[in-house]
Amino acid sequence: MNIVRSASRRFHDMTLARKMWLSVAFVSLLTLATFALLASTQIKNLMTEREGNIRVQQLDYYTGSINHYFQNIQKSAQVLLYNPDIQKRFSGDMEELSGSERIRAFNEVYDQLHRMWDNLYGIDAIYLIDRHQNVFKISVEDANMPTFLTGAEFAEQGWYDRLDKSEGSSYWSFVRWSDNKASILMLGAMYNKADLSLIGHLVISVSPQVFDSFLSASKLGEGTNSIIDLAGMAYTSGRGLSSDSPYDITAMSGNSGYSSIRQNDEPYMVAYAKNELTGWTFVHAVPQRLVLKDLKNVNTLWLFFLFVSILLMTVVSAFLLRTITMPLGKLVRLVREVERGKLGGRFHVQYKDELGKLGHAFNHMLDKLQEGIPLIREKFIRSLLERKLSEEELRDYESKLDFRFERPFFQVVLLYVHEENDESALQAVGTAVRDMEQHGGLITDTLSANQYCLIFNCPQEETLALVEPLLDRLRSECGVRPYAFVGNCYESIQLVKNSFEEAKTQLKYRVSDTMDEEPAVFFTGDSWEQHYPESYENRLLYYMDEGDFDMCAAVMEELIAAMRVKPIAPPVIHTFLTAMHYHLNKQLIQIGAADRGPDADWLGKLNRRLSLEPFEKNARDFIALVRKQLGPLVHKRIRHSPNIARSLQLIQEQYESPNLSVDYAARTLGLNTNYFSQLFKKELGVGFAEYVSGLRMERAQKLLSETPLKIKEVAEQVGFADSHYFGVWFKENTGLSPTQYRKGNQAVSDWIGPAEAVGRSSAN
Repeated sequence: MNIVRSASRRFHDMTLARKMWLSVAFVSLLTLATFALLASTQIKNLMTEREGNIRVQQLDYYTGSINHYFQNIQKSAQVLLYNPDIQKRFSGDMEELSGSERIRAFNEVYDQLHRMWDNLYGIDAIYLIDRHQNVFKISVEDANMPTFLTGAEFAEQGWYDRLDKSEGSSYWSFVRWSDNKASILMLGAMYNKADLSLIGHLVISVSPQVFDSFLSASKLGEGTNSIIDLAGMAYTSGRGLSSDSPYDITAMSGNSGYSSIRQNDEPYMVAYAKNELTGWTFVHAVPQRLVLKDLKNVNTLWLFFLFVSILLMTVVSAFLLRTITMPLGKLVRLVREVERGKLGGRFHVQYKDELGKLGHAFNHMLDKLQEGIPLIREKFIRSLLERKLSEEELRDYESKLDFRFERPFFQVVLLYVHEENDESALQAVGTAVRDMEQHGGLITDTLSANQYCLIFNCPQEETLALVEPLLDRLRSECGVRPYAFVGNCYESIQLVKNSFEEAKTQLKYRVSDTMDEEPAVFFTGDSWEQHYPESYENRLLYYMDEGDFDMCAAVMEELIAAMRVKPIAPPVIHTFLTAMHYHLNKQLIQIGAADRGPDADWLGKLNRRLSLEPFEKNARDFIALVRKQLGPLVHKRIRHSPNIARSLQLIQEQYESPNLSVDYAARTLGLNTNYFSQLFKKELGVGFAEYVSGLRMERAQKLLSETPLKIKEVAEQVGFADSHYFGVWFKENTGLSPTQYRKGNQAVSDWIGPAEAVGRSSAN
């Protein structure tokens, strides 16, 4: 079964052209093979029927010849038996006659026997036996034959009895009368014409070899010829007489016909004919391989035609399939170009078949894309430059535009073409910008006829390595004067708008009539704001808003290291730190914690501290103040994703249920368990089980210290069906049993639930 699945998978993974070629070849092979098999079977049946009928006809001719021969013998026998002299002599006992009369009687009998002998062919012996067991013979056989015919052994074989029971006056059979001698005997009864009494018997012996002469005349050809008498004795040409018949004559219906049998593990065709005179069955058996020897040539010819037919059908199909696969291949290439953002291709429709309809649908879709994608691109870029994008919005835009920001570097470059009114030159500039976008690592948008926004997703070194060749190309190929205004590089996509504002400020203040004297690339660090740590300020403000205090500390340490290399004037530092404190106070007011804000003289105290203490201490003190002031409140501003928000609500509602688990929560929310578990830990910082455990511990401590509920009742209300297990769990986490905790009536300070802070924030 695995082999079949693997073969099916490989077939489906093939190109359409190969699948169609294989399908046509397979169907052609199956059709032609089936036709060849049916035709070969039909030809075999026709050949068998023809050969069978021919052999039956030949056998009928053979049996007719023998029947004519036997009829002549039987007629001669009747003439002899009813001859007056024979009747007269056999009516009495010739042994009682006198000498001369007896000699005369014997002469008359032998005279009749010689006449019959002279008129018949192939006779070995003629015997006349009277009722007194006197034997008169003419024979070329063994001299013991008369003794055998009158002996007890012959009589015990019942030949005379069979003659009496036969319908006629004669009976034909094979008789083995010695170990190496067998004959065909015709036994006839001699009756007195006067009273119809039995007065003797006539026995005519014919050599079985007489059949061979008839066989040569009948032209039966290859095969084995046998004659089977009524007693089951069988004479087979070339093998002699056998007492066991090799064929079941009872299964041979009708006077003649043919059938198939199996002997010695080989199939034979058997033709047979029954002789009415003797009652014998004449059988001609020939191996079927000889009958069907011409069928091998027919099958060889069929195989040749089969191969030629498949070859021709494959060649013709290849030409026909090209009319399908070539347009489909072109359509696939166009679709791939669309995936890469190239919307200029068109599918040339030639016919009105399904491919033509598919081409029309593709062109229609392309028109819609050309109308919609630029709008989506513009909306996406405007969103990056003007506001904060949520993670869901960002992934949605990337999916629609088939573009993804993969590296933690974001920098905006504004490309400006100075004093250029040539429309064709501006179009060439736009083309060059779009071509550079195809190399990846950036996304672009046209702000105006001569202004372009390039948002890079790479470090500043790579950005410059892309921008400078672009400027050279525009100057050499388009004949324009391009300038690039570069904003700072940030590690978060949410700071793209800051980099854009920095580049836009330069564009606003640096464009003048003396642009020819300026360099082609302008950096924020080279502007009039060069001594103010604006990029650090933007990053700090962003991470303060996000509540990421570790990143705030990391950015501040970067600024401290940068100032060691390039000192900044004290007034600038004072302004920077003052702005940071102002923003902290603004956040506290927005959160609703104005009571934690500064006193009336906070600004004077700040100015004195900034003037007396070095920047490094003030900077680190500020980070510590941010952690102290915003840390306890940061969770209030956490905006959980919808699924996590629903899971927190589920925990609050069902934390007392013993069935509450990560699997149960995932099923309730319709999510994959692994995905839900990872998402929960990512957003809350702790695992699902830790969160629930912390919430249950908080509730258990509250119930034990503030209510008189029994330990069992407390266990049930916090999700434990077994109070003993609850006690073990409580002591492992607090160091005290529930009873000890209640007696002490105190909260355990050395255990803080992993979800305590979040739980309390949610409760508030």
